[in-house]
Amino acid sequence: MNYRKRDPRNLMAMIDTWLRCDVSDNPLYRSDYPLALQAIQAKTLVMPSATDLYFTPEDCAREAAIIPQADYLPIPSIWGHRAGNPYQNPEDEQFIRQAVDQLLKK
Repeated sequence: MNYRKRDPRNLMAMIDTWLRCDVSDNPLYRSDYPLALQAIQAKTLVMPSATDLYFTPEDCAREAAIIPQADYLPIPSIWGHRAGNPYQNPEDEQFIRQAVDQLLKK
């Protein structure tokens, strides 16, 4: 229901971004995805929902293992992809806030 309020072109652009997003698709990394992930220097927190079907925990764990300063911490949530937008779920919100606080203290 909430999506009916949104411009469908914005939703199509978001889907297109998900389908084409590849940090290695450039002259520097020449489609070498692991090399591009290894080049990330920022502290990184990879937090899929344990039940996310868009960005699965298994895929995210593999990618996080390649990023030098990445912490992999799945959100123990039943809300799938929506766990990343927890405005109606205090447990998920608390988990995410604690994880971000810990990352910022490193």
